[in-house]
Amino acid sequence: MRQAPLKSLTIALGAGAFALLAATTTAQAGPIWVFSTSTGSQPSNAGVITLTQNGTDSVDVNVNLINPTYGFVNTGGPHTPFAFNLAGSGALDITFNTPVGGIAPKGNFSLDTSGGSNTPFGSFNTAIDYSSGNGSSKGYFGDLDFTLTRAGGLDTNDFTFNDSGVFFSADLSDGENTGAQAWSVGIDPPATVPEPFTMSLFGMGLAGMATLRRRKSISGAAVA
Repeated sequence: MRQAPLKSLTIALGAGAFALLAATTTAQAGPIWVFSTSTGSQPSNAGVITLTQNGTDSVDVNVNLINPTYGFVNTGGPHTPFAFNLAGSGALDITFNTPVGGIAPKGNFSLDTSGGSNTPFGSFNTAIDYSSGNGSSKGYFGDLDFTLTRAGGLDTNDFTFNDSGVFFSADLSDGENTGAQAWSVGIDPPATVPEPFTMSLFGMGLAGMATLRRRKSISGAAVA
C-alpha cells in the first residue's frame, strides 16, 4: 500500500523532468542568425548583425557596431546606410528601437522597400535610408536596432544573399574614412544546453521509475 505514494512521486518527478527538459530545449523562438565577420573599408570585426525570430510575422534586427567611433553615413558610390535582401512578398512594416523611432540627431532613418546599392557589393531589394546629408560630419554614430514585420509571415531565413553573395551591407565611417562594408557569412548558434538542475531532475525521474519497476518485479516474483 505504501507503493502508491512512491509511484505518484515517481510519475510526478518523471513528468516534471520531461516538462522542464522540453521547456528548456524549445525556448528558442526560432533560428538566430549571427553575422560577425565583414569585409570592406573597415576592419573585419566592424560590427555584429543578429537576427532573432519574434513570433511568426516579425524579426528583430540588431546591428551592433563594435567600435563606438563607427557610424552609418550617406556618401557617393552610390552607397546606402544599410541594405539587405528579403525573400518572399508582402507589405513590410518597421519599428525602430535604436535610435528610438528612427529619429537620430542629424536625420531620420526610414524603411525603403525599393532597395539600394553599396558598390562594390551589389544591389539589395530592401534598405534603411538616412535623411541627413552626405559625409561623416552628418553620420549617425551608434547602433541600429529595429523590428521588421510582414503580415504574411517573416522568418530569419527570409534574409538572403544578393548576386554578389552578400547578406548585408552598410556605408560606414570611422569618423574620417568612409566606405561600404559587407557581411556574407551567418552562423546559427546551437540551441541552449539544458541547465544542470534540469538534467539532474530528469535523472531523478528516470531513477525513480527504474526503482518502481524493480519493486513491481520483485513483488510479482514473490506472489508467484
